[in-house]
Amino acid sequence: MKAFLLLVPLLAAVAPQSGEWFLAGKEGSCLPLSVLAKRGDDLKDVQSPYRLVEKMRAAGEKADLKEYKAGTRPVVEVRVPSRNLHVMFVNAAHCGKSDSSGGEKAPKAKAR
Repeated sequence: MKAFLLLVPLLAAVAPQSGEWFLAGKEGSCLPLSVLAKRGDDLKDVQSPYRLVEKMRAAGEKADLKEYKAGTRPVVEVRVPSRNLHVMFVNAAHCGKSDSSGGEKAPKAKAR
């Protein structure tokens, strides 16, 4: 029992749960996590990449998580090979921020 109580604070420190998450879409867009429900009813209540990995591992699935913090838009990648699931999570604070947003940019001024 003592080992479990010591493990709980460690897990909380490793997997921060704060903030709202979205799925990274094409050209810098953000999609609601509700689209995961299309991949299975057991995914409809996923609220974070950490919760998805926890849920998949509890179901006996191999799930990999990688955090990418470089650049202007940090993301968390989750892969579940047996379900052919590969998604990128973006924190709400970084939605709409992308190096290649796909939106129109102002034309550059011509030098005279």
